[in-house]
Amino acid sequence: MKHLVITVIGKDRPGLVEQLSDAVYSNNGNWLSSSLSKLAGQFAGILHIEVASQHVAVLRSALSKIDALQIQIVEEHSEAQPATKLHHCCITANDRPGIVKDVTTLLSQLGVNIDKLETETQSAPNWGYPIFTAHFDLELPPALELDTVQQELENLADDLTVDFDESLVAS
Repeated sequence: MKHLVITVIGKDRPGLVEQLSDAVYSNNGNWLSSSLSKLAGQFAGILHIEVASQHVAVLRSALSKIDALQIQIVEEHSEAQPATKLHHCCITANDRPGIVKDVTTLLSQLGVNIDKLETETQSAPNWGYPIFTAHFDLELPPALELDTVQQELENLADDLTVDFDESLVAS
């Protein structure tokens, strides 16, 4: 079996997910996971598909015929990775340019791997300014303590709040 990571982007309209799922199903693929969103009027996403080697070319062809989307496909050739321990982190701050850069730079300097990142900005009518929220799933190097990561992140800005949930296991 081959594992395909597929990225898609195009002008949003009804039926795009149906076209993707039909192409995968009709060409013997198994939709394992995905993250799909409408962002600024565009449909964007990433999918993880499993398909038998003999069906990869046909699936690629079917996906390329979805003319509303730009599609890139990468075949995963490595063997399955062992499960890792992840820590879910939620960061909240007053919205401003550079928050993502500041946080990801610090995490990189600490040797932390970002397994997943989701962000959003919402208005906070009672406070008069927008609030930025980021949800991270983080893989820490063995020698790094969670308390150290939290302290370093909180030192980035006075208005930055950092909360860690229970550990997760990624497969």
